[in-house]
Amino acid sequence: MYKFMRVSAFMLAGIALSLLSACQVPFKKPSPPVKAPAPQVVMPVKAPETKEQLALRLILLNAEYTLAHDQLLTPANDNALMYYRQALALDPNNARAKGGLLGIVMRYVDLARQAAARGNYSQATAMLNSARMVDPSNLLIKEVADGLREQIKESPPLAAYKGGANEYLLDGASLSAQNAQISARIGEIARKLKATDSFALIVARTDPEGRWIYQQMRAAVPGYLVRGDIKLGSPPRVQLTPRQ
Repeated sequence: MYKFMRVSAFMLAGIALSLLSACQVPFKKPSPPVKAPAPQVVMPVKAPETKEQLALRLILLNAEYTLAHDQLLTPANDNALMYYRQALALDPNNARAKGGLLGIVMRYVDLARQAAARGNYSQATAMLNSARMVDPSNLLIKEVADGLREQIKESPPLAAYKGGANEYLLDGASLSAQNAQISARIGEIARKLKATDSFALIVARTDPEGRWIYQQMRAAVPGYLVRGDIKLGSPPRVQLTPRQ
């Protein structure tokens, strides 16, 4: 009986040892967390620019450049008004072009206010006339023009401008009519310009008037390069400055 009990206890101890060994699991380092792949951003494919879109973009760039450099209505083939109107011909609802036309009006209104503050009412009036060429129905132009009229009424009358050295006054009524007398007068000035090899500063009430004076000067001296510039103001005149 004693032997049986010892053998049984020995066997039990072996079984327990075997079970304990079987339950032991070797230690393993935890695996690093698996990072989820970054989401891929798929950029939309931009449609190629059409010829019309390219033309519109280039016209608007020219318009904004000329506006920034105060080429508002002149020169004839490189001015902001021309470019913005070309843009609207391609895209009648283009917001940049519409905003650009408003920008031209605002610039002329600002120049008119500056001229009025200096007491130069003729130049202020000329600036507002140029603004009307862009947008005749603009209410801001009307408001500033009404204020300018009141300011002129309250100001003492100015003496008529007599002109300075080498300055030739032009009759405003004749210029408006573009008659033969004013063409002959401009021709005389052009021939003096050629004889003295001078630079011409044309002072006109509007841009179209200034361009017309310049064209008459060129026609009077064919083959000679008339060098000059146009400035808005009044009274209309041409000032000759001999070149050095």
